[in-house]
Amino acid sequence: MKILSITAQKPHSTGSGTYLTELVKSFCRAGHEQAVVCGVYPDDKISFPEGVYCYPVYFSAGDASGGISFPITGMSDIMPYESTRYRDLTPEMIDEFSYAFMDAVGRAMDQLDPDLIVCHHLFLLTALVRKRFPDRRVCGISHGTDLRQMVNCPALADKVRPEIARLDMAFALHSDMAERIKDIFDMDPAHVRVLGSGYNDRLFNTEGREPYEKNAPVRLCYAGKVSRPKGVPELLEALELLDADPDVPEFRLAMAGGCQDEALAGRIGALPPYISYLGQIPQDMLAELMKSSDIFVLPSYFEGLPLVLIEAMASGALPVSTDLPGVRDWIDANVGRPNARFVPAPAMKSIDEPVDEARSQFTSDLAGVLKKAVLDIVSGEAPGPLPDTSSITWDHVAESLTGFFL
Repeated sequence: MKILSITAQKPHSTGSGTYLTELVKSFCRAGHEQAVVCGVYPDDKISFPEGVYCYPVYFSAGDASGGISFPITGMSDIMPYESTRYRDLTPEMIDEFSYAFMDAVGRAMDQLDPDLIVCHHLFLLTALVRKRFPDRRVCGISHGTDLRQMVNCPALADKVRPEIARLDMAFALHSDMAERIKDIFDMDPAHVRVLGSGYNDRLFNTEGREPYEKNAPVRLCYAGKVSRPKGVPELLEALELLDADPDVPEFRLAMAGGCQDEALAGRIGALPPYISYLGQIPQDMLAELMKSSDIFVLPSYFEGLPLVLIEAMASGALPVSTDLPGVRDWIDANVGRPNARFVPAPAMKSIDEPVDEARSQFTSDLAGVLKKAVLDIVSGEAPGPLPDTSSITWDHVAESLTGFFL
């Protein structure tokens, strides 16, 4: 099969970028011929397997031919790199975006003549592709953030909705998301399927794992955008509570991820000694971080299906996460012996922002779950028998996707 993968964002950053890149690698291992269209900056390095054609669209390109003058459009309002919010796009910017991407997609179509087009995010670019190529097989993968943009950008949503509804298939990460896709786009249920997510078992595994050493500080880690929707302020406050609690053994937290939040940047520059900030790190370094951590924590207020939870479980770290819609059910259904621990989600006033009076309770709940996890690591009760993640590798996800079209 010949497959064209498309994203408006960087292919090697954030969860959806990793998802695309790993699917491309798996498609290669399965022998499919491929091309990729993606949004990048002129100085970004693009790395795909040999034989995969790439058609980059350059943002902040200045006078570069065919480029886009403004920063990358982010599916999240706060990205780990400089970005433009979709809600801030003017009609002229939308025209510029459309022209640049349709030119790149057109060139990829001419060269590859794909049997299947796989678009990431059910939003503007996917709608443009569906409209431009009505007779081609086009599917879209939702990563959750696109559904948030359908709420945040009503003017764009009205243009996007009818084209997404005409996709040959829309893939959700879990069943709760599938129901939301049907409702938001009024899609035929027969054209919405749960695809799930995967992980790179060649990187994220327990080979060379460094187990907890008795009497040593318990090692925690966080990986993701350093932003308020990810619950980072509440994480920092929860750790302050733990540090002040005489019943909590000594601990350390390593924090990995880009920070574009000016308010948080000041706090990151003055962290207490039990927290170290690593900045944004590549996947191989993240794998080593998880192998050398006892607990992985993700206090996010909104996620599609966070890859990092799967990667943490596969690496032997005990996952602690907000109990987000659909995530626990998917893990329970697809991971053998799951050991993730969940913090009750707070009441929300928007998709990724809790009501103000719920923040302190969430912080307290997060501190309580982390305290129990730390004590269980020290006592040897955790992490317990390691989860079986063998059925959720990227190769399995790629095979499932293409299986719908073979």
